[in-house]
Amino acid sequence: MLLRASSKATEKTISLSCAIGEPIATDIEHGELLLKFTESANNHSPNLQNLTEEIISSMGEDAFVKASSIVAIFNGLVRSADAIGIPLDEVTMSSTIEEREELGLNNYQGFNNS
Repeated sequence: MLLRASSKATEKTISLSCAIGEPIATDIEHGELLLKFTESANNHSPNLQNLTEEIISSMGEDAFVKASSIVAIFNGLVRSADAIGIPLDEVTMSSTIEEREELGLNNYQGFNNS
């Protein structure tokens, strides 16, 4: 929700509904490209290399490093939240059965939250 507050503070328009599959609506410069990059980075999309090149070409290497850093930071925050026991969603629960059993993750106290 910080994105909503910061977009208001900078008087930029962003629709958070793009996080649930709605069309991207933003007047942030390169906003669509950055959102596509974020989705591709998190989904390990084969299009990631093309988006990386497009960001470097249109925004520069520094912008690519910053965008990549932000994706990594948010990814780390989610992993930290998972590690302390915030419940897993159904998709993650069903797609990680073998890994959780193999690593003994179901035995951790935080798993009871899932």
